[in-house]
Amino acid sequence: MVLDKSISLRLSGVTVDKLKEESKNEGITLNTLVNQILVEYLQWDRTASKAGWVVVLSDVVKKLMNKLDDETLYKIAISTADSHKDIRLMMTGDDTIDGFFSILRNRLRKSGIGYTESHEKGMIQFIIHHNMGKKWSYFYKIQHERMLKNLGQSSTCEFTENTLMISVKTG
Repeated sequence: MVLDKSISLRLSGVTVDKLKEESKNEGITLNTLVNQILVEYLQWDRTASKAGWVVVLSDVVKKLMNKLDDETLYKIAISTADSHKDIRLMMTGDDTIDGFFSILRNRLRKSGIGYTESHEKGMIQFIIHHNMGKKWSYFYKIQHERMLKNLGQSSTCEFTENTLMISVKTG
């Protein structure tokens, strides 16, 4: 059992004021907010850029995607999915379905992409609403199917104009 520990930090007054304002806006304690920030740093920020993630405006990605034909999108999706093992290992140390889901959740959250996750009848299902258009949905579908296949997972992926649904058997 891991016990909570206390530490003292010295922060600038401006930083403390902004953190207090944000915690008030979010309706959570300052302690909870700072814990969330630190967990997010440990789960994503400290390794994401080293693993190759970059911040790009969604409109730029959407416009680039719309310029590519389906064959090119397919090839890029497959090659990036096939290199995802290295990313999982670097970011989570876990080349399993748990590492896959950890990165998926964190990436969606950091990108501000809405999703729901459900667990029932031996299935985990993600419904991802991205507002990036059909080309992105197609790319996402191919990429995630391949990543899951590479992990030996039985899955189905379906998409619409702005949504991807991933269903993975868990048992």
